Amino acid sequence: MLYVTIGHLAGTALRKALSPVVVADDNLLIGPSRIGIEDHRAARARYWGNAPSRQLDEHLASGPHDDLYVLLPPTGNGLLTLSRICFRAHETGRAVHVMELAAGTSLALRPGIDPIREECLDTSRIAKRLPTAVRWSSLQAAFAGALWRLWCRPSPVAFSRFCASANDLHPQLANLGRYHAGLFPRRTKGGFSLARFDELILRQLCGDWLTPATVYARAIASSPELGAWLSCTGDLYLAARLLAWATHTQGRIVERRRESSPSGSEMLAWSFRWCKGGAAILDQLPQLQLAPSVTIGGAVAYDPAQPWACRADAAGTPYLVRSAVRGRRESAE
Repeated sequence: MLYVTIGHLAGTALRKALSPVVVADDNLLIGPSRIGIEDHRAARARYWGNAPSRQLDEHLASGPHDDLYVLLPPTGNGLLTLSRICFRAHETGRAVHVMELAAGTSLALRPGIDPIREECLDTSRIAKRLPTAVRWSSLQAAFAGALWRLWCRPSPVAFSRFCASANDLHPQLANLGRYHAGLFPRRTKGGFSLARFDELILRQLCGDWLTPATVYARAIASSPELGAWLSCTGDLYLAARLLAWATHTQGRIVERRRESSPSGSEMLAWSFRWCKGGAAILDQLPQLQLAPSVTIGGAVAYDPAQPWACRADAAGTPYLVRSAVRGRRESAE
């Protein structure tokens, strides 16, 4: 048997109680993903500058040997990582056993379009009393593997529809669907508006210079919606996104200023503020190319050539469509 933990901290704690253990230390919620192991590893290496989860990739590529025991946290990244493992295990005939780290707890989605806040687990306590391992059937593994296949598609529409319509298959699906849709621009009667995540982070800016660390602290203190998003992405993604806005627009919407940070932290290296008139983009996004693109799974948000857009159904559930504007006629498919 081989145990797979998701996240570095969980791996450190659970190695004291389990063996052998490999750690999936990569947040698949951000950046590109590919179906094949080598293609995925290369895409993640280009994105991060290194290849996270290399040891797990080597085990997944090795063929049908040990059964896989996945210690699953109640997070979107946990579900995606499990789906990736199941995709490969189903191909090679390996059995997958799931150990739910928060078994018995309910996932209560509040009304709205934002994901719920992810809570940190007490892994040291879990290590003292490990959850029961449940062997998944080949059908369960195939369904989970299908989720990974949809995540890696260049079109995000099928993944979005799956999360919106099949959330009874796993408690994290609806939450993952909210997160996924919230990284794409929204369709409005007049054209487009910012993705939900971009709207939330840019609303924190003002005419004063703010570092990402300050924005993060303000979000945790006074913006529970953005705080929930950052619990999914991590704080460094906030810094990366603000920097992307400043460099992509060359200071025409968001300005940046180099700070003297002795720590070298990305959260303190730059400060940002609105350029004069830049805040108007919060009301309307005149052109998709004004926003820096976002790679998520196999798709790209804010790509004029593939204008994926977020809409909401009658119940308020967000989902994605491919939008197009032909002259004055709008269409969505």
